[in-house]
Amino acid sequence: MSDAVDKMLAGMAANRQTMNRQLAKIDEIMERSNNTLLHIESNSKAFSQNVALSETQKMYNLRPEAEMALSKILDNFKLLMSSGDQREEAYSALEGCLAYRHRVEHLGSSVRKLVALYDTVGQMKSSQEEQYASEDSP
Repeated sequence: MSDAVDKMLAGMAANRQTMNRQLAKIDEIMERSNNTLLHIESNSKAFSQNVALSETQKMYNLRPEAEMALSKILDNFKLLMSSGDQREEAYSALEGCLAYRHRVEHLGSSVRKLVALYDTVGQMKSSQEEQYASEDSP
């Protein structure tokens, strides 16, 4: 039983590491997009000083693939931020605790089922080995 719990805890630790890597990747993407936006803004200011565009008109010279990448980054960031807000609004502290308790109970039930399955497979294996041993010995 403790092996199953250890495996479950190891799985949870692996999930936590995966989430941390995903958060680091999101931070990296946001940092790159901020740097890209700053670069675009500085180029725009330098360009506008040379060309003397009106105050209300802004012009950015981007390659099409850079424009697509930037729009995807911003769209995905908006989706990511809105999904987090919806989750926070949907759950009060009590609902969060109840949901966490339900997940823990579900995991406990799953662990018990896995232990029972492991025992059953072990019994089947030993039964099969006994059957082979009785067939081999005349």
